[in-house]
Amino acid sequence: MNPFDQVINWRSEEIHTVMSGPDGFNRSLNNLYGGVTMPQNPGLGENNWSSPHQDSYCSESVGLHGPTYKKLKLIKQYNPYGFTPTMVCNANNQMIGISFAPAEGQYRLVIFDEDCNILSATKTSKLVPNSFGGGYFYLNQDNNTVVIANNCISCYPTADVAQREEIYSIDPLWSSEDIITLVTGSPDNNSLYSALPVWNDNTNLYWCLIAGQYDFTPPGSLVSNAWIAVVEITPDASQPGGCRTVLRDAMELENQWNNNTFAVDQDGAYFVTNALDEEGRCNRGFLHAAAYDAASGKVSSRYAAPYENSGLLKPGQTNIGSGTTPTLTDTEDGRKLVAITDNAYPQVHVSVYDRDTGEPVANVPVFAKMRGCDEASLIGVNNRFVAENNFGHTVDYPRSQYVSNEPGMALVEIGDDVKKDPVIWENNNTCYFAMNMLARESGLIFAHTGDWFDDHSSDKGGMYSICAMDSWDGRIIWRITLGRGLQYCHEYGGIYFNRKGDSVYMGTNRYLVCIKDSRE
Repeated sequence: MNPFDQVINWRSEEIHTVMSGPDGFNRSLNNLYGGVTMPQNPGLGENNWSSPHQDSYCSESVGLHGPTYKKLKLIKQYNPYGFTPTMVCNANNQMIGISFAPAEGQYRLVIFDEDCNILSATKTSKLVPNSFGGGYFYLNQDNNTVVIANNCISCYPTADVAQREEIYSIDPLWSSEDIITLVTGSPDNNSLYSALPVWNDNTNLYWCLIAGQYDFTPPGSLVSNAWIAVVEITPDASQPGGCRTVLRDAMELENQWNNNTFAVDQDGAYFVTNALDEEGRCNRGFLHAAAYDAASGKVSSRYAAPYENSGLLKPGQTNIGSGTTPTLTDTEDGRKLVAITDNAYPQVHVSVYDRDTGEPVANVPVFAKMRGCDEASLIGVNNRFVAENNFGHTVDYPRSQYVSNEPGMALVEIGDDVKKDPVIWENNNTCYFAMNMLARESGLIFAHTGDWFDDHSSDKGGMYSICAMDSWDGRIIWRITLGRGLQYCHEYGGIYFNRKGDSVYMGTNRYLVCIKDSRE
C-alpha cells in the first residue's frame, strides 16, 4: 500500500510532560544569544515571522523563547495538500505555508490558524524537476505573501484570512510577467528559484535568482546557466496581471547552476553556485556577492569566492556543491561574516568569509570523514554557526527511509585565537533533518530528528520526533515523538514560530504539527 494512503488520524492532540528546571521551564544552561536582534529588511515583514529562513540574513534564528514549559501540547493535523516545508506567520497569528503534493506535482499556498486548522488552500505553481523552485516565498511589509509561481512572482492577500465553512482559495493581488523570458529571452530550459526584496526604500524592487538547469544523467551536463537579476514590479490595476514588470538589470553566471536560495543585506545579495571546470565536470563552486546600484540600475559582482567542491552528489544533497543558503552575521566586535558549508572530500567544512571582501576567514572540518554533507542552512548569530549532517537522507516517494542518516550537529565559533579548536561541541548521537532553528531568548535549538532503533525500521521506516537542544553544549533536553515512517518525516525546510512565541510548527509529509506550552 502507498504510505500516503495510510492516514491514521485526521487530527490528534496530546499533552506531554517533559523534564524541566526547578521553575517548570527549560532554558539554555548558559544562553549567549538573549537580546540579540537582526537587522530588518524594509521590504520584508517583521523578522522572526517573514521568511522560511526567519529574516533577510537567513540566520535560522528568532528573538523568541519557543515552547519552554514542562507541559507541552502536541497537535497533529492531517494535511490533504501534502508536505509543507516552509512557513511564515502574519500579524493575526495565522500560519502560512507552501504545501507540495507529490502525486500532482503541485504547490499550494496553505493558510491555517494557530491550532493547525486549515482555512485556505490555493494552487500556485507546478513542480520544477530536480529543484525547489516554486517552494519559496516570503511575507512582505504589508503581511501579504510573495510567492514564486510558474516562473512569475505573485502577491496574495494574507494579512487576515477569514474562516469559512469550507476551505477556499484566494486570488492574487498581482502576478508579474514571466521572469525567465524577461531575463533570458526564452521561457524554456530554466526556472525562477526564489526572490527577495532589494534592501532599500523602494520595496517594488526584487532580487531574482534564476537557477540554471543541470542534467544529472551520468556523466552530467549543464543545460543552462544561472542568473541573478533585479526586477521592478509596480502594482497597477490597469495592466495585465495587475502590475507592471520591468527588468532593471541581470548578470549571467557562466557554467554555473544553483539549487539554494539566497540572503540579502544593505550591500546586496549572497548566493552559492555549483560550477563546471574547463572539461565540463561539476567540481567547482562559488559564493557570490552581487550589488545593485539604484542610481544606474545596474547589477554587478562584488566577488565570487571559491569553495571546495568534490564533484560528488552525496546522498542527502540535491547539489553537486554546497547544500546551504549563505548565512550572514554581524559579530560583537564589528566584523561582517557570511558562512556556508562546502562539498569537500573527504570531510565537509563550515566555510566562513569576510562579507565585505569575500576573503576566507575560517574553513572548519566537521562530521565524520566520507560521511558528511549539509543540505540545511547554518544557524548563525554573532561569531557562532551551527551545522547539521544530512548524509544518507534519502527521498524516494512513496517509500520511507529504511536506514538511518549519518548523525551529527556541530557548533563552530570563529575567533582570533588560531590555537583554539573552533568546534565547541559536536552531537554525534542524533540524526537530523531539515533546518533546525534557534530561539535566541531561551537559547534552545528546536530540531527534527529520526531514530532507526528496532526491527520495524527496515520495512516501516524511522521514528520521527521534534526535540529541544541546549545551544550551549548540544545536549537534548526533551524529545516528543511524532510517529513512524514517511508520513511523519519533515524532509526539507524548517521549524517555525507563531506571534505568541510559545509554539513551534513544522510540516511533515502528511501532517501539520504544532508543539506549544500548555497549562492543561
